This record gives sequence, structure tokens and C-alpha cells, in this order.
Amino acid sequence: MIRTKTIWHFATVLLGCLLCVQAYAQHTTEFLFSETASESIRKTMQTNAEAVFAEINRACDQNKVGLALSPTNVTEDASKRIHNHWATSHFYCTKTSIKEMVLKSSNGYHVRNIPVFIERGNKPEDKYQDMLIEFDESGKISDLTIALSQHQYANVITTSVADVRQRQIILEFVENFRTAYNCKDLPYIEKVFSDEALIITGKYGKDLEGTGKKLELTTKNKHQYMDNLRQAFTKNAYINVKFDEITVKQHDGKPNLYYVYLTQEWNSSTYSDIGWLLLKIEFRDNDHPLIWVRAWQPLDSGNPERRIKGEDILEEY
Repeated sequence: MIRTKTIWHFATVLLGCLLCVQAYAQHTTEFLFSETASESIRKTMQTNAEAVFAEINRACDQNKVGLALSPTNVTEDASKRIHNHWATSHFYCTKTSIKEMVLKSSNGYHVRNIPVFIERGNKPEDKYQDMLIEFDESGKISDLTIALSQHQYANVITTSVADVRQRQIILEFVENFRTAYNCKDLPYIEKVFSDEALIITGKYGKDLEGTGKKLELTTKNKHQYMDNLRQAFTKNAYINVKFDEITVKQHDGKPNLYYVYLTQEWNSSTYSDIGWLLLKIEFRDNDHPLIWVRAWQPLDSGNPERRIKGEDILEEY
């Protein structure tokens, strides 16, 4: 009898949770933005954010294949990015009201800390993430990006690079780079890699006896890497890339070059791993950063700032 009651209680709680999740997508989200931008621009931003997330929440609730986004609210590039993300995994905003401060960005404004629930993912913690809304100077949405956590963002902004504005630009790029993988945005990824980039990838396979995992590290050029990435995007129903433990170092002799160190957790429908990632990025033009090195190694490979076989290997690139 006790066992029956326990099972019934568990089923009731589970059903309640499912109903709550379903109900979340049915609501509309009100946005209230403060500071930085003028009042008229903020009102335009609020209107556009509310219109876009009203459509996203409604489409998620009704399990729509596509979104009906108006060019009044979003730019053409933003519409493509949001549709790409939607095609990979439906998502919706989990709050009915959001109050956040507007921050200046390289091409307009942005608002952080937009909580969303992403339907696809193999772990519960992958499903709840924050997004960042980019706006152009007129207040129209110019991008929707998976954001770093508040802790990660604040840590880099306050400790990593001498110029605060440059830190913001670097983090904006890192967030866009991560989002491109989750949205399977091959054109963006191809654009940000130098044609002469050094790319070190890794994966775990079975050892010769088939009893455990064997690490496989491979050096690729840009063409080989993009071909492999295209295949990965095709065979995986979803991809969820997460960045953590981010640090940024400016190159000693070349002020436009930065090393970005982080941990990368790759989760997809067919494969998962976690390791250290190094990006060597040139910011000759802040609007068009270029990656010269993308190097990956396992999480247990040593000191974070010497982990990719030592930085001396990178000076050739």
C-alpha cells in the first residue's frame, strides 16, 4: 500500500512538473529596460523583444516547425540566426517579466540574462540557459545569442584585459562563436577562421582491446575541419556546446592578438566530451576577428595556460 502511494505521489509530481513546463511556453514576456540607451530607443527595444519572444513562446507551445518573425522587429541576419537555432531545438523564455539594464555593444546595444528553456539536450542542466539580445542603433533586434553566465562574464570583465571595452568585444565574440556551433551555423564558423588556421581536435574512441577510452588528437587545416564539422552537424539532431573557466591574455608583443583559454563541454545526440580549449584570435578589426589557432586537449592535461603543448607551438601561426 505504501509503495502504491509512493508511486502515485511520484507520478502526480511528475505530471505537475510537465504541466508547469508546458504552461511556461504559453505566457508572454514583458520587458523593461533601463539606462544607457535613450528612452525612445529603449521603448523600441522593449516592443521588439516582446514581439519576438511572444512568437517564440507561442510557436513552442503549439510545436510549430517555423517562426513568423517580422522585419519590423528583427534584422534579416538576426531572423536567419533565430530560425537556425529554432530548427536545431525549440526554446522559450521562462519568465513573464524581465527587468534588465541596456549595455553598449560594438554595433549598438545588448541586454543580458534572458532565461530560456531549450528543449533538446541530454542533461537537465543543458536545457536551462541564458540568452543575450543584440540590438542595432535603431533598437531593432540584430542577434540572439546564447550567453555566458553572469559569473563568467563579470570575472573576465573585471580581471582579464586592461581595456574594459576590449574585454566586452572579446566576450561578445566568444558568445557568438559558441552560439554558432549550437545553431549549426557553418557560414559564420568558416568566416571567423583564418585560411591558414591551425586546428587541433580531439575525441575519445575505444582502445585496441575495446575495454576503455583512447584519446585521439588530430591536427587539421581549415578545409579538413570544416568538412568534419559539416558531417557532425548533419548526423547530430542537436549540439550543445558550453564554455566555462574563461581567461583572456593579451599577446606580449602583438596588442591585436589575444589568447582565450576555456573549458569546452561538447554534448550532442551522438557524442560528448569535455576538455581545455585555446583560441588565438586577432582583433585587427573588431567587427571581423580572425581565429588563427583552435586547439583542444583533455581536461586533465595540466596547467590551463600551458595546456596546449606549450604556447611556443603557437608562435608559428
